[in-house]
Amino acid sequence: MDGKELKRALRELFEARVMNHGDYNLVCAQLFGPGPALVLGYRRTPLELVLCPVEVGRLPPTGGDGHRGLARLAAPICSLDLTNVATVADTGIAYQVQTVTGFRTWFEVTGAPRITAGAAAAAGDGTVVLDQGEDAEDFHQFMGHFMDILDAFYQVPDTIESLGTLPASA
Repeated sequence: MDGKELKRALRELFEARVMNHGDYNLVCAQLFGPGPALVLGYRRTPLELVLCPVEVGRLPPTGGDGHRGLARLAAPICSLDLTNVATVADTGIAYQVQTVTGFRTWFEVTGAPRITAGAAAAAGDGTVVLDQGEDAEDFHQFMGHFMDILDAFYQVPDTIESLGTLPASA
């Protein structure tokens, strides 16, 4: 399997699991620490980030062109939007996201992630490199926008200036 085959397999998995899948841009991420790769679906309207943990490798084929047998869900899908997000932060190395229910994870998005694919990998080291430079750049812009929107919700007007405009009591 090469990077193009892996992209197709990951897209097919996302499309099979996420309703309105055509509304999302996709990028692959690595958890900060051990764990499966993530397919991240993101859209600006409505503002939403979908985290789809995946395992890649040779699995029993499910028919069609054979790509579906290359990736499977590694854990439940998590969706973050303005109704359930608690925090979104850029740590300088990775993004940290948390929902109001307590789900929390850290991940990084690079232009050329190395995804563990075991025996399915064309390379001898068991990994596949994805070329997603433009997609990664767009994703970083999306995350900046997401964090700006959340920051705007938490801005508090300067109450001291507001109180200074009240009439003086006699």
